[in-house]
Amino acid sequence: MRKKHAFFAGLCSMIVICSAAIILQHHEWIGWVSGMISIIGIAVSGFLMGAWTSGEETRAAYHSETREHRMWRLDTAFLFMIFALPHMAASVLYVFM
Repeated sequence: MRKKHAFFAGLCSMIVICSAAIILQHHEWIGWVSGMISIIGIAVSGFLMGAWTSGEETRAAYHSETREHRMWRLDTAFLFMIFALPHMAASVLYVFM
């Protein structure tokens, strides 16, 4: 259920950004703002998943945290990624249009 809420929040914020860009006739905002939101979402997701750590750091983190904390961390990373997906789609469509 939280995954649907994260996707819906990302979709609604993307619609607001695209609508404001179209109304104010600053179409480049779609690429810049949605692109930055998607980059930030991917970066936070990667940070929470431990994508930018070495093998030793990953092993140390694995043995120092509980199973509940690990699951919370991975679920939160997945929610950030789901939130960033609509923004990523909007920025990619803007670049190719």
